[in-house]
Amino acid sequence: MKFLKIAALATLGVTLGVLTCPNPAQAKSYMISGHPVHDYALNDFQYYKVKRATPLRFLYSNNTTKKRIVPKGTIIIGHKYPGSSVEKPSIAIYLSQLDYNFLNKGRPKHLELLSISDAIGSSRPQDYQRIARPAYLPAMSLGDLRQTQFNTNPTYGTKTYSQLRLTSNGLAEFSRFKNPNDINAAQRPQFRQKIEKATNKGNTRQLYFAKKIPGLGMKKVKQTGKLKYRLTIVNQHQPFQNHDPEDESDLGFYSRYTVGGKTFVTQIG
Repeated sequence: MKFLKIAALATLGVTLGVLTCPNPAQAKSYMISGHPVHDYALNDFQYYKVKRATPLRFLYSNNTTKKRIVPKGTIIIGHKYPGSSVEKPSIAIYLSQLDYNFLNKGRPKHLELLSISDAIGSSRPQDYQRIARPAYLPAMSLGDLRQTQFNTNPTYGTKTYSQLRLTSNGLAEFSRFKNPNDINAAQRPQFRQKIEKATNKGNTRQLYFAKKIPGLGMKKVKQTGKLKYRLTIVNQHQPFQNHDPEDESDLGFYSRYTVGGKTFVTQIG
């Protein structure tokens, strides 16, 4: 099964998350799977906090739309553009990594959320304040970590046993799959908890929760309060390249993490 791909923001001429570099000679290189990879081939996200409640319009599979309000203080992934003599300043917003409940609240029954129409751009970039990457989000990642077995034999494909989504607005959504060959990454998560606190030091980040998420390897560190359970996520610093054996053009770069003692991967390019 293919991992999540970053959608092209066609009207802005930019692919969000994968920034092009006009001068390859100035780009940094990393060794991944024994080959040098320029940093412009990897994800480069920017993070913003919503300064005031912001209306957006969601598009559904029957071509109807519905206005939603992004609350003040929400953290989103996006990219600001200064504008030009013919274009106003704008911000491209990538909202799909917000939590499941927000994206699906008020969704008409039996209709799929096709896209978020204002994800292409907002005419009020001043409503979004640039911030550093939140401590709970891995570098160069949308926050999707999966317990996955890659296969080079197209007969078997990729198997995904569980998925942890660390949403941009600070929730952990976790699901385990009975059939690892057939999962829907957009399905309702089996468990979800708010991340009450996050620290990031060296290659280790610690996430704290008020309640335990079953099957995620959390450790109880307090008897009461909002910081009772801790999840340890360690960057193994072992990036690798993989591709779909049925699609030679489907190349992807991934990074390995230890999540609660188990190995997960996340796409970084």
